[in-house]
Order: sequence, then structure tokens, then C-alpha cells
Amino acid sequence: MSERIINPQHSEGLTLSQENLALQLHQIGSIRFGDFRLKLHNQYPEAPLSPVYIDLRMLRRVPEVKAATTEVYEELVRPLNFDLLADVPTAATPLVSSLSDRIGVGMVTPRTDSKSHGTGAKVDGLLPEDRGSRVVLIDDLVTRADSKIEAADVLVASGMEVEDVVVLVDREQGGSSQLEERGLKLHSAFTMQQMLDYYVRVGIIDEQQYEDTMNRLEQLNQFLGSF
Repeated sequence: MSERIINPQHSEGLTLSQENLALQLHQIGSIRFGDFRLKLHNQYPEAPLSPVYIDLRMLRRVPEVKAATTEVYEELVRPLNFDLLADVPTAATPLVSSLSDRIGVGMVTPRTDSKSHGTGAKVDGLLPEDRGSRVVLIDDLVTRADSKIEAADVLVASGMEVEDVVVLVDREQGGSSQLEERGLKLHSAFTMQQMLDYYVRVGIIDEQQYEDTMNRLEQLNQFLGSF
């Protein structure tokens, strides 16, 4: 059985902005509980179903929650050393665009598809003087890190430096370790456990649902860890 440890003085290591966003994500249906297939099930169809589904594409539909998300992203990127922002298309694209406007830092987009027309550029928005720039790569969440690594490789191949990857939610299913192996550091607003600890503390889920969810996530993680 999973052991839950919470700081009784306040929260699970979350800022007030992160707590506010966690509540809003649940309210708009971006965080759902049940039985769900994830992208990873395309590769591992026999994997246990996930008890949690996170759909952050909903954020583009609700401006006030999108604004709260941009504030949380700003908290995450401010301490980092970077010249440009880059999105992992397409879920994070409108969020990174809003962040770019908010902090006044340019945005580029690595293309992992092949562009057969125009200049054939592999990075949208890239200027000649951007070569050697430090780029922080931003996505909505991380399960496995394949798409982040692919995007980072495109940026590096185009002459930029990538050291940091920022996401809202780390599902804690191997992505952080994959990134670390490639010399990339992950920064997240919430880990899955932080988010669930917060939800049970404020009464969004009860203790039984918490235990069931954590145990099922552990089973899924054990399955993924066997590969």
C-alpha cells in the first residue's frame, strides 16, 4: 500500500499559484479519474490501464485557466538560464505562445515532421543570429520522454543549446530518468504524487480513491520498468 506523507503546515511543496491551477485543472475536466488508455498503450497494448487521464489541451478553451497556467510556467522558467523558449508541438504550443508574450522572450518550434515546401526549415521562427542560443524546451506533461528528446535533438542539430525541459505535470513514469540520461534536466509544476496528495487533502478525492489510484499507478510503473 502507498504511504502518503504531507506537510501538515501547508501543502505538498506547491506554490499558491500551483495549488490554484491544480484546482482549476480538475474543475475544467483536464484531470479525470477512471480507466484510460494512454499514448504509451500504442507501444505497450498489454500495459495496465491508467487510473488518471490528464488532458491539458483543454487549457486553450478556457482563457482564465490558460492565464493561470502561464503564471505557473513563468515561475518555473524564471530561475533558468535561457535566451529562447521552444514548444513541443502541438499541445504546448498555445501555452508557450502566451508565456512568450508574458515574459517578452522569443519562441521557436522544432519540427519533428518533414517540411517539403518553402525553406524546409526544421525549426520554425529561427533567426540566423539564434545559433548558439540557450533554449528551454516546454511541454504540457511528461510520461515517457521520447517526444521531448526528439524535439531537443532537432534544436541541437540546428545549432542551439538545450539543458532544461519544463512541464506542468510529471506523471513519474520514467520520463525524468530518460531525460537525465540525455543530459536534460526536468522541471515540473507537479509530480503525479504531489497532485494526488493535494487533491486528497482538499477533498477532491477521498483516502480510498487515493490508495486505489496510487496502487494502480505503481502497477503501471512496474510494468513500464520491466522494459
